[in-house]
Amino acid sequence: MKPSGRKWAPPPGIDDRRARTLALIGSFYDACKVGCQGNEGYRKSTDLRKFAGCILELADRGLMDPARTVFADLGCADGRVNVMMSYFVRQSIGMEIDPEILAEYGPRKEALLAEIGEAGLETPPDNIHLFEGSSLDDALYERIYDETGLRFADMNLFYTYITLHDVFAEKIGREAEEDALYLVYGFHRVLPSYPRLDVLIPDVGGQQIAALFVKRTEGG
Repeated sequence: MKPSGRKWAPPPGIDDRRARTLALIGSFYDACKVGCQGNEGYRKSTDLRKFAGCILELADRGLMDPARTVFADLGCADGRVNVMMSYFVRQSIGMEIDPEILAEYGPRKEALLAEIGEAGLETPPDNIHLFEGSSLDDALYERIYDETGLRFADMNLFYTYITLHDVFAEKIGREAEEDALYLVYGFHRVLPSYPRLDVLIPDVGGQQIAALFVKRTEGG
């Protein structure tokens, strides 16, 4: 896998088979990207081949732990980021308000699994849980808890593709645990400022696509 600007070198514990699996996943989903600019709609798709560079740095820095990290995509669309992140975290939670977009997850994942199987590569772990609803709705988190046993405070790596990034940041600042991480796709030069969140990595993976914030301690 070769993310833009940096050759893919699997982090410690990630062998060549997994690296090839991630390359396949990136190519598969990037072949069906959706992109809207300006006010031409709200749906946008993460570039997974570039996003691999972000994963590399997070893994290099020990910011993801397969035994501890609970990842939450606050606007997961067809679940593509959840699929890629599932290899690196304990649980991969996704939330999508549009049922038609979320409905793409099942058929698309089945097609992906067929390609993974044909290539003899590594299938995603059974830790992906996607939910229809607003990630700002408390009732949604009750449903997530009923299925997974996880509360909002148990989630410690949040992700969004710009949309409602400031509103999500306020919720994370209020309700997430200290040291929770917030990865925002779409910023790399002029970074926003969020209450109770500090910039940890301004350009994650050197991809010029994402910034990482951390919830600071009370009074910090």
